[in-house]
Amino acid sequence: MELQKDYGKKLRTGAVISTLAISALGVSTTVSASETEVAVNEPATRVVAQDEVKPKVPSQADVDKAKAELDKANQDVAKQKEVVASTEANIADAEKTIADTTKKVEEAKTVTPEKVAEAKADADKKASELATAEKAVADADKSVSATAEKVEDQTKVVSNAEKTATDASNKVAEAQNKVDSLSSTTDIRTLDREAYGLTVKVRVDERKVDEAQKKLDEGKKAVADKEQAIKDTQDKISSAEKEFKQATTNLNVAKANQSQKEEAVKKAKAELEVVKQGTTRTKTVSDEEYRLIQKDGVTPYKVGYAPALSQDYIDAIKALANGTGTVDAVRKAALKTPYSDEETGLGASSLRDFNSTGSYSTDGINQIPYGSEDKDATEIVDYQHLTNEQRIQLAYYAASIINDLRAKVGTEPLKVTESALKLAESFNNYANAFPTSKGGAFTEHNTKSVAEKLELAKKETEVGTPSLAIRSTMVPDFLGLGKDITTMAHIKQVMYQGIVDALMGTTENSIGNSRYSSAMALLGLTNAGKTAIGVGIGRTGSYTTKGYETSITLSVPQETTSTTTKVDEKALEKAQKAYVNAYAELKDAENGVYLAKTRYGKADDELYFARKHLSDIQLNKIDVPALEKALEDAKTQLAEDKKALKTAEEVLELAKTNAIDKAKSLAEAKKALATAKAEKASADKALETAKGELEVLTKAHDVAVLARKSAGEDLARKREASKEATDTYTVLELALTKRDEVLKALDKELTDTKSKLGVLRAELKTAKEELARLEGIAEVKARGYENFKQLKAEHDAYLAEQQRLQALKDKEDAIRKAGGQPKEVTDATGKVVDVVDAKAKDKAVVATVGTKDDKTYQAPAQATNAQATNAKAEPKKQLPNTGTKDSGLLALLGASVGLLALAGKRKYNR
Repeated sequence: MELQKDYGKKLRTGAVISTLAISALGVSTTVSASETEVAVNEPATRVVAQDEVKPKVPSQADVDKAKAELDKANQDVAKQKEVVASTEANIADAEKTIADTTKKVEEAKTVTPEKVAEAKADADKKASELATAEKAVADADKSVSATAEKVEDQTKVVSNAEKTATDASNKVAEAQNKVDSLSSTTDIRTLDREAYGLTVKVRVDERKVDEAQKKLDEGKKAVADKEQAIKDTQDKISSAEKEFKQATTNLNVAKANQSQKEEAVKKAKAELEVVKQGTTRTKTVSDEEYRLIQKDGVTPYKVGYAPALSQDYIDAIKALANGTGTVDAVRKAALKTPYSDEETGLGASSLRDFNSTGSYSTDGINQIPYGSEDKDATEIVDYQHLTNEQRIQLAYYAASIINDLRAKVGTEPLKVTESALKLAESFNNYANAFPTSKGGAFTEHNTKSVAEKLELAKKETEVGTPSLAIRSTMVPDFLGLGKDITTMAHIKQVMYQGIVDALMGTTENSIGNSRYSSAMALLGLTNAGKTAIGVGIGRTGSYTTKGYETSITLSVPQETTSTTTKVDEKALEKAQKAYVNAYAELKDAENGVYLAKTRYGKADDELYFARKHLSDIQLNKIDVPALEKALEDAKTQLAEDKKALKTAEEVLELAKTNAIDKAKSLAEAKKALATAKAEKASADKALETAKGELEVLTKAHDVAVLARKSAGEDLARKREASKEATDTYTVLELALTKRDEVLKALDKELTDTKSKLGVLRAELKTAKEELARLEGIAEVKARGYENFKQLKAEHDAYLAEQQRLQALKDKEDAIRKAGGQPKEVTDATGKVVDVVDAKAKDKAVVATVGTKDDKTYQAPAQATNAQATNAKAEPKKQLPNTGTKDSGLLALLGASVGLLALAGKRKYNR
């Protein structure tokens, strides 16, 4: 296939026919990227033969149609995948039926009365297990229903509480608005200040009237008798000079006094601040310790029994702790040496076996389960999540047992503290494999080590003291598979065995997991100081086995340090009084300075005006008409201010009368606001409580749902097992008396199933072939859609570029017609983005080139003329020379023409 290199880009006619034919046959057409050139000034990609066949540019409708066809093809593929999956499942069922039937044939051939009896016993057992599982599901359904009902009821309670809280909030807002409204009314203090200001102004006006009258009288006198006026004024100046000198002295004395009082205030304030700081005291509060006493209210709680430890074991474990013994010596004493109790005569092959029976005896005959002394029959729903009281009881149980052992080795006893209980509860939650005692999916922390789980617990509880954790795994079940732990007695029995396992070296811990490291820590031979204990238990095992795990944490009791400051009230009162007195004296001194300044200013003014008056007399500058005018102006101003004062006083009086009523209303509004706030606080607290209860009930419901799911899965397994056992029994029973008929029936079932299996496999092959065909169609549709979409996008971009270039050209022509000099502006890549008038240097031009809807192209920075010229030329665009590329358009066009040709041929043949 060749493309001509000149501008026309015509394909040879033979090449076009070859392309169409190959496309119609479904062969991928691949051409070199260098062989497909597209001129940027063409409206679409052109493939031109001698007869000038011009392919249509894909429209949006074409793209949408291709997308719809692609979606339909994908839907067909999805449906066929479902057919394949269904057929594969049927094949699996048929293969299982063949295996089961084959097994039944073998059993029927060798049937005996004993085997029938065994099959019947197994079927009865499976039926019994099925009945138990069905009851468990029924009970779980009841629990789910009950918890769901409680959640629903509590949800209504929360909804009502939210409504009450919202109403209370609205009531507070309304009351607050009323208070704000009454508080924002005219402030009587403002009116009072205005009236006072006008009063002061009237007094000033009156003084100005007196002064103006005085000046007028003196002016008239000076005009009438100049010599006497000069003499009187000189006497007045002499007197004014004396007054001014005395006023200056008094002002300096007042200022000095003020400075002294300011220093006294600073000193008194500093002394007051020192007294306010008081004396700082630091108090350390020990970890809260729980003490459990017996029913008499006096005697401390004590279990009364503990694991037996032989003297050989005690000696070996002590030696191992102080570095002189070996692990083998402890193992020999614990696991390989027979042990016998001196009082009861009971014994076992080893110390571990003697302590691991789940019960003890005081007379050598009767066995008493550990923990059975606890007669509390309260049913425990989830032994992995005990109440605080139950956790305290269990921790005291473990502490009493371990303290008996610590007394034998001479180490410090354990105690139950608040921080230890918190740490143990959190660690137990992280250490347990399942979220509840009912099982479920494994927790996300299941695979973490004991040390990692302890660190998570310490971080969660903020217990920062040194601590360790011991985890006893695979504690046996003493109740049997059909029973669950439901009382504290059962839990204590498991906890006891966990302690035994720790002593016998079969536990994990956070301190290295070396053999017997847990035992040494538990006995206090190592990790001294960690005397606070907390415990817990959890579920382990599977559907066929059942067991438990125990948690023990030992930690250093946590202490809390608090700092308090005590202030001497008498010294504070004295210092405050001294400060108040000093401050009052300072204010008096400031008032003295103010009065001294006032008198100084008055004396200065009198001296100045006396001297000026003398000068005016001597220079004949006395202007009696001007003095009369000044007096008249002063009287006018006085009259205006008196009138304003009278109005202000009337307004003030009226406001005072209204303020009394408003004050009463404001007091009532504030009282209502306080009541509304109290109601809101109560409603918010009730809502918080209701939400907390809802959260607890929701968690309980989630636990019930998980338990129901587990019970349902167990029921399905039990139902399948029961059905298989019943079918086996039925077949064997019939085979015992009618072997030939049974074998014939089984052979027929086997033959039918095999035949069905053959059909299914053939159907699967056909279904997979159809799936491959549909996937091929979907792949072709996908390529067609992507090619259409790309061609449409490229064509749209081409048209936009042509429109932009035309707009630049039009602007260039407009600038020339206007007598300007066009100058191209390019961006950083050298592309012309605008044309400006080079002559218009003082104009800031920001041009937007494009359509009115497409404002993409804006002129950014300057550009070189060379770059502008290159961009203006816009050479023909080519595909990058990067190898080969599927010629999507050629393939689609070829496929279309080819299919039309084939369709016409078929019609002709018919």
